[in-house]
Amino acid sequence: MESKSVVIGLDVSKDNVVACPLTEAPYNLKLYFKENSKSFPRLYSNRDGIKELLALNPDAVVMEPTGVHYSWIWAHVLKSHGVKILWVGHSEVASFRKSKKLPDKNDAADALALAAYALGFWNYPEAFLGYEHENFIVPMRDGCHQLQSLNRIQSPIINRLRQQLAREFPEAALKDSQRAIDGQVPLWCFLAGRERNLKTNHRYYEKLYEISIAPTYGIEISEYSRNLARQLCQLTDWEIQIEEKLGALLRQPELRVYNRVMEELGMGMRTRCWVISHIFPIERFMGSGDYRNWRARFKQRLGYGGIEHSSGDKESTQKSGSKISRQMLYLWIVTTIAPVKARPDTEISKQLAEFYDTRTRQYNDNPEIYHSRLLEKQKQDAIATLKTQLGPLLSPAILSQLEQSLNLTLDLPALLGTDGKATAPVKKGEAKKRFGKLICSQTAAKGVELLFNELMKELHPKS
Repeated sequence: MESKSVVIGLDVSKDNVVACPLTEAPYNLKLYFKENSKSFPRLYSNRDGIKELLALNPDAVVMEPTGVHYSWIWAHVLKSHGVKILWVGHSEVASFRKSKKLPDKNDAADALALAAYALGFWNYPEAFLGYEHENFIVPMRDGCHQLQSLNRIQSPIINRLRQQLAREFPEAALKDSQRAIDGQVPLWCFLAGRERNLKTNHRYYEKLYEISIAPTYGIEISEYSRNLARQLCQLTDWEIQIEEKLGALLRQPELRVYNRVMEELGMGMRTRCWVISHIFPIERFMGSGDYRNWRARFKQRLGYGGIEHSSGDKESTQKSGSKISRQMLYLWIVTTIAPVKARPDTEISKQLAEFYDTRTRQYNDNPEIYHSRLLEKQKQDAIATLKTQLGPLLSPAILSQLEQSLNLTLDLPALLGTDGKATAPVKKGEAKKRFGKLICSQTAAKGVELLFNELMKELHPKS
């Protein structure tokens, strides 16, 4: 890159951006920030803002993909003017900013960190997020977000409609009416009076309503309930349209191997689209380091990375990465791997199922051990809370002595919760539930690992 090229770090907010133009990375970023941060322009999402940004003559603009809906318009306009767009992951920028001792939660500091990061790693493509396949990856990610949004919209409508049905059609109020072969939900269609184009119409809800107690006693389905059902049918129509588009995007020839491996793992279309939109192409993870480093970056991208924390003689690992990815992959395990009848008959799926079954057997064979572990954790959490509260008041020696005494003499979980309030020790039924969730989460993490290994075996067999 020529020394006079202008790189702009762009920190994006809802209706404005802070722009930091640089031609070279300052040696002391903290000092540069102190002396120049007030001169970084704040530009708004309108014609004047775009005009001012283009007047800076950027050769490249660097942004984070967070708040994607707000950054999209800026990226789109800049690309139309021939400006190169670089994307940097949030964790990379956060680490870089921290290492340079720049303040956190500061728009100008973020903009400076983005520009300096890009200049420092200009010759290392793996330091940036790859968007070479924007023509189908970005629409795929957008479709996934749209489906999630529709799910959130539907939930309160469904809850309200079920409350209505408790008095207008009680026999159907708690029915789990699943989407049928045409993609529609039969119960909503019945309530909305919608005709369905099916070869065989079983008229289940029509027959159920004929024997319902509500109409027998003169209670009819209200127009309010029918309108709620019409809303749900319309939302389902939107879902079907989005799913059709996602299905077409999945048929890209570049995704053939990805589709086959994920199908063998039993991933449904929504899960598959979400995962592909975050990890394609897999080569993006094959930068510095060895195979283990690549796999660690891959797992972090899907929410199962690990950040180590150490303090004194204590070490712990905390999950890092996308929370939404963890939720989707957790549901994949719950619906496809945990139920024996739902498991795909493939070798890779059998490996994952064996992992799940082994973990489950370990708990079922020794439930008392796992229950005692939860009790011990609850006790340690309570002691940690007490130390936090008393720490400023007591010397370290007295605090350590107090902790030892409490460990030996008190059943603290029964006396003090992690929030400082009284609580009861975890019950065995609750312990089983917690470990069931933990096993599913562990299995999802194992599934991500198997996915990476299988994709690498197919796409880069010599790596």
